[in-house]
Amino acid sequence: MTTNLVIHGEVATAWMIFFLVWVVMAFRIKGTLKRQRARGRAIQVVLGGLAYILLFTDTFAWGSLALRLVPAQPWWKIPGVALTYTGIAFTIWARIVLGGNWSSDVTLKKGHSLVRSGPYALVRHPIYSGLLLAMLGTALVVAEMHAFLGVAAACLAWRLKFREEERFMTEQFGLEYEEYRRCTPALVPFIL
Repeated sequence: MTTNLVIHGEVATAWMIFFLVWVVMAFRIKGTLKRQRARGRAIQVVLGGLAYILLFTDTFAWGSLALRLVPAQPWWKIPGVALTYTGIAFTIWARIVLGGNWSSDVTLKKGHSLVRSGPYALVRHPIYSGLLLAMLGTALVVAEMHAFLGVAAACLAWRLKFREEERFMTEQFGLEYEEYRRCTPALVPFIL
C-alpha cells in the first residue's frame, strides 16, 4: 500500500508557512538549563507522529477510518480553510511573542521569563491552541474519520506536554505562575 499526503491545496500553504517560520525561528532560542525526562518526551513524540500520520496521510484511510464525517459539499471547506489559517496565524503570533523561551522539548531556558502578553494574555498555551484550531480546520477539509482522530491524538500529546510545562513553570516562577494559572485558561479563552 502506498501512503499519500491527503493535505489539500487550500490548507497546504498555511502548513508550509508554519513549517518555514518554525525552522527559521528555531535558530533564535536561549540556551537550556533543564530538560524534561526522555520517557515523557518519547510518549509525546509518538503521539505527535500518530497525529501527523492520521491527519496528513492516507495510511489509515480504510474501513471506518475513511468514513466521511462532513457533507461532500464544497462549501464545507470554507470554514476548514478559515480555521486552518486562523490557527496558524495565532500559533505564529504566539511563537514570535515567546521568542527565545521556545523549545520543542519541555525545558527551562537560561534567563527564562514568564510571558503573559499577546496571545499569552488569552491562554497559557497559545501555540497548542492555534495548532489545534489549525488541525481541526484541516480535518474539516480532509473530512474523514482518520483526520479527526489525528486531532484527538494531538490533543492528548499536547495535554501531556503542557502538564509537564506547567510543572516546570510552577517550579521556576512559584506564586507568580500560580496566579497566572488562576487568571488565564489553558487552551480555550474563557473556557478551558
